Amino acid sequence: MIKLLPLSYLLLFMAFISCTENTETEDATYFGGEIINPKNDFVLLYKDEVFIDSIQLDDKNRFLHKFKDFTPGLYHFNHEEYQYVYIEPKDSILFRLNTIDFDESLTFSGKGAHKNNFIINTFLANENHSAKSDRLYKLSPKKFSTLISRELSQRINMLEQYKERYEFSDGFMHVANAHIAYHFYTAKERYPIYNKQQADSIDVKSFYDFRKNIDFNTSNLGSFYPYYEYLYALIDNLSVKRLKTSGTKGDHIANYTSKTEVIDSLFQNKPLKNQLLKNTTLYYLKTVKCGNQATLILTVFDKYNSDATNKEKITGLVNAIKRLGYGNPLPDFNVISTNNQTIAFKNTLQNKPTVLYFWSSNNPRHIKSVHRKVTQYATNSNYNFVGISLDNNKKDWKLYAQKFNLTNGFSLETPKETREELLIQNINKVYVLDKNAKILSADLNIFDPHFNKKLKSLH
Repeated sequence: MIKLLPLSYLLLFMAFISCTENTETEDATYFGGEIINPKNDFVLLYKDEVFIDSIQLDDKNRFLHKFKDFTPGLYHFNHEEYQYVYIEPKDSILFRLNTIDFDESLTFSGKGAHKNNFIINTFLANENHSAKSDRLYKLSPKKFSTLISRELSQRINMLEQYKERYEFSDGFMHVANAHIAYHFYTAKERYPIYNKQQADSIDVKSFYDFRKNIDFNTSNLGSFYPYYEYLYALIDNLSVKRLKTSGTKGDHIANYTSKTEVIDSLFQNKPLKNQLLKNTTLYYLKTVKCGNQATLILTVFDKYNSDATNKEKITGLVNAIKRLGYGNPLPDFNVISTNNQTIAFKNTLQNKPTVLYFWSSNNPRHIKSVHRKVTQYATNSNYNFVGISLDNNKKDWKLYAQKFNLTNGFSLETPKETREELLIQNINKVYVLDKNAKILSADLNIFDPHFNKKLKSLH
């Protein structure tokens, strides 16, 4: 871990460099900040997808990182949520944020602050634009395109003004332009998906004229979200068109196969192609209905993937999906009751079939909704309903268990490991088990209006 300095050192440092010519000090590059209402006691720093350091907060929830072997460019920091920061040689960038309102409260100061305040303001402007997208997508293709082009031009002109004022570097301008442009390009790629009625009236040549400027093999944008968001929107759009042209029914496997074929046709940069393939595959594996579907996806993935690490990860996930398929026993794990007893989960089954569902205090709205459904379905049911908290904090889950009067609620003894073993990738995961803890179903949705009918058909 790189040496941690108190934040006060940076303030002294900034005062120091204003009245000295010390070359060694002037050449240093710093990144630090203060976090209000921290979620934990550290900040993670990444360059692209490469982990740089875990930086400890001090007793005032502040930190400072001094770079060694510095590489200029786009970084991102993570403290439960994440945001980007562009760092150049000799920068001394500080940020301040409140986790209750993470992005909206984030501000930068120090040398290098102007470009990073521009990044966060662009992010917020993009979010504001996305919030009104439902209305925009109802416009005709021509009106939609005109409006998007006008807003894009206005934002780029504003960037040029900032460049003159703050002397932004060419490297930063590349990232800032991408941050603006790819947001609007994404909106245009999504238009035919959200406005199917007018999709056929699109003048493809003019509507997608911007595509000729897209670099499908850049390594300069690393893992920059606006760029990847655009690529996935483009892949979705082209895949839908490909399926429609071929007359193929867009079922789960066909959709996945079509997208992998689009990825293979567009990208020659192997790291970028492999990353897109991996993320697309992970997305589709989250919603497979059975082990056979997972095997088919793995076969297609192997055809195009050339990354050994990704191969190992996807193969392991497919094997886990098969292991958790119909008729197989649910792996045993320990749970903790509201009276602090540690129990093997199989001992909670009460010799009757069980619906196992999950919840978290991080999502109070879901807690209220799921327990309303459980109360509805558990009445006169042959099933035992067991709710398990995914919280790491033992105190939080008990407060909610008491609030909702959970008489059959537990938390996980080892949350991280058990979530991975049970492939709990979202909070709506449900396992239906027979009285011997063998899996009857792993893909029901408790919010499905036909849930009760499907549940009865299993037993």
